Amino acid sequence: MKLRTLSAIMITASSAIPAVVNADDDAVLRSPDTILVIGSRPDYATTHLAGSHDVISREELAQLHIDNTMELFTKVPGVYFARYNQGIINTDIGIRGFAAEGSTPHAKLLIDGIPANLHNGYSEMDQLFPQNIDSVQVFKGNSDPRYGAFNVAGNYNITTRSDVGRMVEATVGSFNARELQAYWGEQSGALQHSYFAGYRKSGGYRDNFDVEKYSVSGRWFYDLSDLTTLGFIARVAGYDADAPGYLPRDEARRHPRRSAAYARQDGGDKSQQSYSLHFDTALSDQLDWSVKAYYNTYERERWVRFSEAGSLQNRYDDQLHKGFISTLVWDINDQWAMTWGVDMDYQNVVEQRFGTIDNRRARDTSAVSRNFRYNFNTKGSYLQLSHSPNQYIDWNAAVRVDRLNGSFNQRDAAGVKTSRSIYDFGSIVQPKLNLFVHPTDTVTLFANYGRSFQHPFGADAYTTGDRNARDVSINDGWELGVMWAMTADVDLRVSYWQQAAKDEFVVVDGTPRNVGKTLRKGTDVGVNWQINPALLLWGNMSFIDSEIRTSADGNKGNSLRSIPDYVGSMGLNYLVTPKLTSRLHVHTQGGSYVNEQNRGGKFGQYTLVDLSLDYDTGWGNINFQVNNLFNRYYEYVYDFGDSGSPVDTIHSPGDGINASVSVLYRF
Repeated sequence: MKLRTLSAIMITASSAIPAVVNADDDAVLRSPDTILVIGSRPDYATTHLAGSHDVISREELAQLHIDNTMELFTKVPGVYFARYNQGIINTDIGIRGFAAEGSTPHAKLLIDGIPANLHNGYSEMDQLFPQNIDSVQVFKGNSDPRYGAFNVAGNYNITTRSDVGRMVEATVGSFNARELQAYWGEQSGALQHSYFAGYRKSGGYRDNFDVEKYSVSGRWFYDLSDLTTLGFIARVAGYDADAPGYLPRDEARRHPRRSAAYARQDGGDKSQQSYSLHFDTALSDQLDWSVKAYYNTYERERWVRFSEAGSLQNRYDDQLHKGFISTLVWDINDQWAMTWGVDMDYQNVVEQRFGTIDNRRARDTSAVSRNFRYNFNTKGSYLQLSHSPNQYIDWNAAVRVDRLNGSFNQRDAAGVKTSRSIYDFGSIVQPKLNLFVHPTDTVTLFANYGRSFQHPFGADAYTTGDRNARDVSINDGWELGVMWAMTADVDLRVSYWQQAAKDEFVVVDGTPRNVGKTLRKGTDVGVNWQINPALLLWGNMSFIDSEIRTSADGNKGNSLRSIPDYVGSMGLNYLVTPKLTSRLHVHTQGGSYVNEQNRGGKFGQYTLVDLSLDYDTGWGNINFQVNNLFNRYYEYVYDFGDSGSPVDTIHSPGDGINASVSVLYRF
């Protein structure tokens, strides 16, 4: 069996993310992966990665209208949320038992194959609008050798649109929300070119929550020959938002729409620019080469005050990331293939935090908490061997090696400069393994193993002392599971996974703290049931457990902070008439501790219901959407106290019931 044939098996047995075919096609609601395979799922993921790999198609993404792009992930199995709702710091997502709130950066984000994490690991997705996304893919686990830094527990791959077509969509909604999205894609001979523009403005659910964002992008891909393509992608985006601040527990629950009085000056803005070159060629019938080069900038300024007792801070970051990625694939024969990848990333970062006087930066020495300028560089390479000896077995094994280097400078308000050297982490070696067994045409057993690393970032990656005094945290993980097409209409996936780390550190109040050895484990279940041609039921649940195995702080046996007990998502898609499609979506998340001491109980549990209706007008589409249909209260909670004080939680309520109407016109 050729390596490429494995994609068909993965597609028919993978976990369900729903999609709907247009009504012209016999008025039948189709199983999602029938749609997803068409130009939205890369060969690498389907033929090389054994485990939890899920895709959301454009059919599902396009009908969502949101302030924060990360909300697109509500339908992805095993993904959970920390919704700060604080202006430009709005939402983070987590997988595989790692905190969603950014205290342990753990997932690599790529947009069109280009890295899009900030230096501290946060994923910057607000540069995108739903109508400009072709698919969102999530791989959970650490057996993917393509990426090094931040690929601790998996990766998110977002592909932007490149199809031929024209559309414009206007949306109005709750909280005075207004949105406009437009796309234009053309094929002119050997040139495929497409353009997107999006704008959104919203007053927000809470007071002092105004949001304004825009994004403009273009793609130009030219076929130099039948075997070679050269492409260029450019994107410019901006996001400006006020922030409502955090509330005490009782006030948050009694008055969830209220803004904290001390936060009336909170807010900020951020901007991104991304430029990338893409070169793909077939050097021979068996040898393919792909090269990407990129230049990204991120600028963020925030004014923030966390409590009445605190003071207003000015936080500023200016980051320039550039690099390249090379991938060479050699299909040796029908049974063997080899992949060699090389990537380099260079970051120049300005990171500043100042106290303020009269809404301006204070310049005295005591007001400067950070004034850093540093560069941080990563270089990595991997070699992967893939083998399909017969129709029953496929496997691949890889070794990836990464090295980190850079320099650091700090200046205080008096202009005194301090320099540091990066710790000598040496060569970070990471073995990877993926195994598929196909006992029948409808059953695939899979197993994977991988090693990944978590590295210090910012000032904590550098030292004025012994460069060998600190090492990266090593994570070893594995997964066992089965994908079963039980009938022509029912697909099932079940897996059990573990991930163990040593010398793990988490960031609390901006300071990294070593929590020692940790263990994360869980079970993922996903099902897709085509009940009849017009009715599709899909669902997934992930149960998560985390434990601190060794600790110098007396926390041995405790759970890690901000890890929910479970996360689940269920949907019912119904073709009411050949023109009208309804979607009911239920997403739920368990509670979690807000500190490693596990004091104060658990917070954050919720179950929300969303409803949407799509009417095919022939010339376009009319969408009606209601989020949080039953107006349930939910919140993000943070422990503002230190490890020796009583629990001092601050609360940020999530959005109440809200609705929108969108009209899309194709021309």
